[in-house]
Amino acid sequence: MVVSTDWFEAVGCVGENLKDVKQSLYQRCHAEQCVWIRRLLVLFALVYGCGFCLEFMVDSLGRSPVLDGRENLAWAELIAASQVPVEPLYRALLYPWVLSFFPQGSLWLVSFFGLLCHFVNGFLVGCLAERLWQSRLAAWVAGLLYAAYPVALYFSVQVLDLTFALSLFLGSVVLFLRSGEAQVRWRALFLAILCGVLGGLAVLARPNFLPAVLLLPLLPILQVYVSRQPMGRACGSACLIGGALLLTLIGQGAWNLRQSGEFRILPWQGAYNLYAANREGANGKFYKQRVAFDQVPAGMNTTRMESEYLYRKALGPDAELDVGAMSSYWRAQLFREIADDPVRWIGLMGKKVVYLFNDWEQYNNLTYAYHKDRFLLLQWNPLGWGMLLLCGVFCGVLGYSKARRGVFLSLGLLGLAYAAGVLIFFASARFRLPLVPLLAVLCGGWTVLPWREWYQSRRRAWMLVGAGCLLGAVCVYSNFFDARDDASFIQDELLLASASAKLGEDAEALRYAEAVLVRDPARAEAKRIQVVSLFNLWMNLFLQGNREASVVLWRDLELADMGEIPEGGAILFIRGVIAWRQGDLSSARLLWRRGVVEFESRSSAEALNLVGPSGQGQDLSYEGGSSMKQILFFNEI
Repeated sequence: MVVSTDWFEAVGCVGENLKDVKQSLYQRCHAEQCVWIRRLLVLFALVYGCGFCLEFMVDSLGRSPVLDGRENLAWAELIAASQVPVEPLYRALLYPWVLSFFPQGSLWLVSFFGLLCHFVNGFLVGCLAERLWQSRLAAWVAGLLYAAYPVALYFSVQVLDLTFALSLFLGSVVLFLRSGEAQVRWRALFLAILCGVLGGLAVLARPNFLPAVLLLPLLPILQVYVSRQPMGRACGSACLIGGALLLTLIGQGAWNLRQSGEFRILPWQGAYNLYAANREGANGKFYKQRVAFDQVPAGMNTTRMESEYLYRKALGPDAELDVGAMSSYWRAQLFREIADDPVRWIGLMGKKVVYLFNDWEQYNNLTYAYHKDRFLLLQWNPLGWGMLLLCGVFCGVLGYSKARRGVFLSLGLLGLAYAAGVLIFFASARFRLPLVPLLAVLCGGWTVLPWREWYQSRRRAWMLVGAGCLLGAVCVYSNFFDARDDASFIQDELLLASASAKLGEDAEALRYAEAVLVRDPARAEAKRIQVVSLFNLWMNLFLQGNREASVVLWRDLELADMGEIPEGGAILFIRGVIAWRQGDLSSARLLWRRGVVEFESRSSAEALNLVGPSGQGQDLSYEGGSSMKQILFFNEI
């Protein structure tokens, strides 16, 4: 029997068609599965970020911002009330200006605004990764990696300008790349202008971006040179980026001129900060306060207070606090100290390099390592600087051939410029955080590396790569130059004690104040919070009729060391109450009078009004009535 060859061909065609259909169905199902996985990961990142934001908002630091956060809120209130001081800008005010549009007291809204900026940054990181690696999967990996990065999330929900400024900077970089890709001439030029404007705004929000932003006008020329295209269009884009950037910065200079009579583009805090970061005795990690102040007005910057105090200490108490003169003085001091001992300064810069690469998140307050253990949603997150640094360098080195060369070099130069600015000042966690998005972009290259090909043909190279990663891990996770020092933890506990005291949570304030005194028994501010919290706890228990518990707290209060505590209205009132209840009536009146005269203490005034100006007091027996009567005239001991 003869079978026609046409029949075999027909069967073969059917088989091939079935195979194609099967492969098509598999690809379709795989694509749908990937879409669902991406959606779940995005949902996880959103839930994780919102969950941490809520966890932070119920914390004492979320309800009572400290230091820079409190200063930003104070400036926002002044701007909203049109009461900005008539003087050159000491610090960047773009972020407080944005906060001035928020309802006063809406801290939850400020935290969610920071969280929104964080998610925007994750999206922009994905855009950069897609343009670098030409892979949508790389974009998803990089964006989600940054969105889940706990250190960035930790700083985003605080009342700080960093996350907002980072959104502006990343936006300017994305617009620069999009302007180079635009086919329509007017669209490319428009995007170039927006790039310059956003870059300038990033500097106005946080001047630390200045070294990187100044490179933006040069990047179009670099891109064209690498791709060997005509220079005409690149020169036009470069001029537009530079012009828009310059006009944005000049805008702040013009505002400064109208406000204070001086044309200054940048805030004038930089001169002293530069000196403090490189002076003799600087640690290279973070700013270290040299002068302690008993009273810090709301919204006042302690660094500014220190610079003015030291300036007058050097030139005399009557020296005029002229901004230009002070800036020139601190720059001259810096150059003199470097010239006197250049070896010391070179050694300091070497330490800064070590601290920059080290995994430990150095900072003089709000230390991430300390607060990570306090927040449940940060404890289990394994992501950290060291992991991103090693992975980013690995993908950047081995995946360079897969990346777009012009984009790679542009991002690399921006990273180097910003890192140079970090090394000039401090290598602390908040200063180096803007490098994290660039590392996340590099980590996205993990998805395009030819793993199977390498495994089959380059096993010896894998050994070298493994050795390099091991050496890098030793450097990143080491404790060279005491990089992993936890001495700043005492400041975190002091800030928590202060925030809790302002919220009226005296038990928490007392707990943190005593933790500070365990580390440093001579810390005066901790002693002050301890005494005030003890008194408030005793008073509440006493007025509630819990005599047994109040007796214990009263004895602790009498034993508290008040010798080194800075005097204030609250301390003078408490000392007066103790003296009164111990029978030293004249000392009590004297302390209360000082509280009224020196600090306008309402509690001291009420006590004086109750006990009378002189004599043995109006009535030493408890007759009921006001809480002040109960505190002074009823003794349960």
